[in-house]
Amino acid sequence: MLLCLVGLLESRSSWIYSSALFNSNFVNKRLSGQFHSLKIRTTIQRVAFCHRYNYSMRVSLLLLSAFCLLASACQPIALATTPTPAPTPALDTVAPATETPIPITPTPQPHLPPISLGPELENFPSNVNPLTAREVEDPSWLGLPAVLVSISNMPVTARPQAGINFASWVFEFYIGEGATRFLSVFYGNGVRDIPNVNAGCATREQILRPQGEWIGNRVFLDENANGRADDWETGVGGACVRLLDAARREVLSETTTDSNGYFAFDRPSGEVILQFVINDKYQFTTPDIGDEDHDSDADPATGETRPFTADTTASFWDAGVILLEKPLPTPSPVVTGTPENWFIPQEPYIGPIRSGRMTYRQINYMFWNSCLVFASAGRGIIDALDACEIIYGVDDYTPNSSLLTVTRMRQLAEKSLVANQPVNYSGNIFSDEVPAGGIPATDISVYYHAYTQALWKYDPISGVYLRWRDMADGTGQPLIPATDRLTGRQQSFENVIVVFAEHMRIRHNQFEIDLSPNQRGYAYLFRDGQYFPIHWATVNREWEKQSGLPRPMYFLDTNNNPIALHPGRTWIHLVTPFSYVEEQAEGQWLIRFVQPADPEDTPSP
Repeated sequence: MLLCLVGLLESRSSWIYSSALFNSNFVNKRLSGQFHSLKIRTTIQRVAFCHRYNYSMRVSLLLLSAFCLLASACQPIALATTPTPAPTPALDTVAPATETPIPITPTPQPHLPPISLGPELENFPSNVNPLTAREVEDPSWLGLPAVLVSISNMPVTARPQAGINFASWVFEFYIGEGATRFLSVFYGNGVRDIPNVNAGCATREQILRPQGEWIGNRVFLDENANGRADDWETGVGGACVRLLDAARREVLSETTTDSNGYFAFDRPSGEVILQFVINDKYQFTTPDIGDEDHDSDADPATGETRPFTADTTASFWDAGVILLEKPLPTPSPVVTGTPENWFIPQEPYIGPIRSGRMTYRQINYMFWNSCLVFASAGRGIIDALDACEIIYGVDDYTPNSSLLTVTRMRQLAEKSLVANQPVNYSGNIFSDEVPAGGIPATDISVYYHAYTQALWKYDPISGVYLRWRDMADGTGQPLIPATDRLTGRQQSFENVIVVFAEHMRIRHNQFEIDLSPNQRGYAYLFRDGQYFPIHWATVNREWEKQSGLPRPMYFLDTNNNPIALHPGRTWIHLVTPFSYVEEQAEGQWLIRFVQPADPEDTPSP
């Protein structure tokens, strides 16, 4: 080293000055935490620097200087490590720094244009369901007729039902003795078990309703690990979400996701970061794939978004996660007193399935060639219905044992396909843009009977109405989240429609609701937290006249123009013409069903 010092002292003063500048810059970079170069790169920079300012030096001196610099460069340089955020609900007020050796630089993705589809089939892409305007997982289902399944709502042991969250449309209607039933339209997809594995924090049940602008969206389960929130994928409940100040890393606010994965914060001022904290059952998916509205924004190593400033509402901040190990299926806890000769299917199923009603033939007709599935029917009714499958329970004492597996559902749909008769369930229009003239409607109470009450509450973060249901005890309290047995998530629908139609009495507790062709009636549409008076119709249009085939009912505004539904699924309440919908307070609405005249039948002599 002494020889090195002597050689360096012989160099020109300009060389000394330049070397001092180099060392000063090196120290500054180390102090600011910005120096991340590899050792060999540092060595080359130093040798090149020496070479640049020592052209007049002897060759031996140059070699000696280079040797000295190489020796000094061999000292170890400590690299920062990335601490792993602890998946715990106890959140600190200051988040730990999360530098990475090779940082990922997230790239903002482009946004998709607003959806506007319909009404004709050719207006929908080939992988989009014309009943929902949503992409489907397997487009081959779109070439098969719909499967209409009669699902029980009473007794209360039938709840939670299996498969409701996979239906494109659900018709709820009165069947007598204070009960309702669901005829669920399954088209464009089957049903599947979706694990409901908590992500580490408490699953939020309260609805977030920011009073002004907000940021957030969803933690989604990336089932196919493609880095995108596909339309058919669902959310993950119980993920912790922190809002951090980007400069100080101070925790400004914190929340958790609901059962469908949604979260939100009031729009902050200044530059912030969103930090997602999940347990070891999940890992983050690949970020920044596709468009901004469907990608994941969380860095897989840190669970954090890039720093950003929100100038307005930003409803596109998502984190996609992958479930590392799917739990084993367990028997449903709601089926009690199961006979020994009956078992719960080991594949996804729909049910419990209950008896057929005369109204089914009206809906079966509008969904041409559809497969109608129910469990038996009353006298004179079973012969009037065109059933493609009747599913009986194991005995008269286990009403919840009639179930339809997804494998059988697919077989029935394929069997119902008729050659040279197209499957066309289009006719409505869908748009992200909210129609003009709406009135606030955040809460919708539904009263069919003291023993059949429900509530829809609008969630502005997800853009859906969430369903609550009663305990069928006559009190209407408490109302609890209505969930799907297959997913554990709360039932959610983008559109809730009230359809007024004649209830024609057949006999006591047996009615047929008139939805036949060339009908038109009053209706109300609830979407995007707003209420719209509309009309429903089954009047033939150009396609029906040319093809000679029917299509599902469609919806018009008060000027007889098509009114846009929100892209997504639709729940239709069928009520008598004497029923009413009224606003009880600002944003609070009541659907009050008035029962049709239904005297006891006169006994036959």
